[in-house]
Amino acid sequence: MAIRNSNKRVWIFVMSIAFLVIAVFAAQARTERNYRLSAARHLTLTVDSISYRASLTRVYGKFVGRPHTSQKLHGITIECKGKKYEANDIDGVDFDRWFQWEDDGMIPVEIDFPRTPSLNNAIMVISTEKGVDRCSIEKIK
Repeated sequence: MAIRNSNKRVWIFVMSIAFLVIAVFAAQARTERNYRLSAARHLTLTVDSISYRASLTRVYGKFVGRPHTSQKLHGITIECKGKKYEANDIDGVDFDRWFQWEDDGMIPVEIDFPRTPSLNNAIMVISTEKGVDRCSIEKIK
């Protein structure tokens, strides 16, 4: 009986340490909200939040467009503090493929960039089939 109680205590201790390690790694990420993007002519992106992680910067947002119309996205680049960061992955739509807005006119997206500094007062360059948009990113205070 004493052996079983000892094993339970060891198991509880190991699980506690595992949860502590997970919490520490989760605390490494920083998410900022309240960003504003200037208006665009060809493709409108509304930024919900930006997550700064150890290995990447992820922009959460929505493409807004007229329902039942299509668009093709070639790439997205952020210009910040004299450097350019090109998006290396996007979820919600695909680069270089046509997509269409459904009835609500919004497509949620997650755009991954290499690790960047804070994106306040940065420029986002969105290249589409219909043209190139340069939008400024500002943190709303």
